[in-house]
Amino acid sequence: MKKILFLLAAGVMVGALILGCSTEEPWNPNPARPLELSFVAGPADTVAYGSTISFSWTSKGGSGEVQYQYRLGSSGTWSTLSNVTSVTFSDVTSGNTFYARAEDASAAEEEISRAFSVAAQATDNTDPTVSITASPIAGGFIATGSNISFTWDGSDNQDGDNVLFWYSWLGSVSDTSTARTVSFSDIPAADPAVFSVWALDHSGNASSVATVSFVIKDAAILYVDDYQWFDIAGNVDMTKERDQKQFYRDILEGYAFAEWDIAVQGFPDSSDLVTITGEPIYTTIVFCSDSNIGTTDATWWWEVGDVAGGGPIAYYLVSGGNLLVTGPLTLLDMTQAYPPQPTPGHFEYDWLGIDSTEWCWDYWYEFTWAVKDPATNLALPDSMKIDVAKNGDQDDYAIETPGLRDDLIVTNEVIYRWGLWVDGSEPAAYDHPIGHITSFTGVPRTAMINFDTYSMPLEGVRQTFQTILTEFGE
Repeated sequence: MKKILFLLAAGVMVGALILGCSTEEPWNPNPARPLELSFVAGPADTVAYGSTISFSWTSKGGSGEVQYQYRLGSSGTWSTLSNVTSVTFSDVTSGNTFYARAEDASAAEEEISRAFSVAAQATDNTDPTVSITASPIAGGFIATGSNISFTWDGSDNQDGDNVLFWYSWLGSVSDTSTARTVSFSDIPAADPAVFSVWALDHSGNASSVATVSFVIKDAAILYVDDYQWFDIAGNVDMTKERDQKQFYRDILEGYAFAEWDIAVQGFPDSSDLVTITGEPIYTTIVFCSDSNIGTTDATWWWEVGDVAGGGPIAYYLVSGGNLLVTGPLTLLDMTQAYPPQPTPGHFEYDWLGIDSTEWCWDYWYEFTWAVKDPATNLALPDSMKIDVAKNGDQDDYAIETPGLRDDLIVTNEVIYRWGLWVDGSEPAAYDHPIGHITSFTGVPRTAMINFDTYSMPLEGVRQTFQTILTEFGE
């Protein structure tokens, strides 16, 4: 019984001790306790050259809210009072003393400091490296007034990717910085235009220069976007519009080209294509009418058919320009007839080499492959198969052009024919021409691809366009 009473008494004493402890709430400083400031973490006494170091601190006691300041070095400027309790310094190359300061609501202050030194910089006799990772095509052409970008990367054996860079562009030299990309807008003509970039490590070693050179000149090619794409709700499919434009931009990369969007800018007139002295403003027009919305008068080709002889685009060709047109519906839009009946004096007969005497009534069929004509010696892909991801199906359609002129003035070279269907069978118009180049007295001037090139693989269409543009002298 005495033992039990003794334990109870001991319990009372422990409870008294607990109740007798401070009632200070950890989130509310005890005004009776002096303000105390201490470091929570900091760097070693000696740190590596060029390293990153951090300090953190905390306080106890004080009256009301406590705020902090810090500075690096006795002559440094104190930071603004705030609740910040940590800071990091990068690329430290010399020793110093870090100071932290606390101030409570009653203006009581406490200051602490911590010194560190920096180890000697290791001997580095190797140069960093730098390479250009993105830029206009070397040796290619860019149109004046364009926007361009350059991207580069570099490293050093000792400093890793912690290096600086500087570049030169059209006579100006940048300051050193860690930036790895730069853009320029509204660029002027230059031949050559040379972009150069160097890397610099912390030992003062500079890399060899990395350069890319190309030519900036007035646009020689005009890329025209004719149709707009629409979604199932009848709204403009802007995702597909952007993708198609980028598709043809990628194809024409390396050429100095400008863009014309019929939906935004309307139809070009003669002054947009030919100077007042009768010279073509662009040496070649690349006209893209790819779409699945059917024949419509909202296209330039329909307008070409409305004007005797072809209007502004015929005037452009008379002035010496070249024309590459692609799209499955362009012939139907121009002739506005089923089947088309071109005759002398009509644009398709005069400039695209279409013979009026050999038209078939069935003017389009589904197909999957376009195949290179076996008689052509041009550097074209042997075949191109529809890109299902873009087309939504392995079947598309094309306009056949079985009747092509061959006379003393106009000759045609077939470059593509209707290929096999997805199951390997022959479509109704198998082996009929669906792409040709037209020459006038032996000089290639126009080309027509009568299927949706946007639905074909990028590399195949790029090779086709570049081959045709080479025939035009681009």
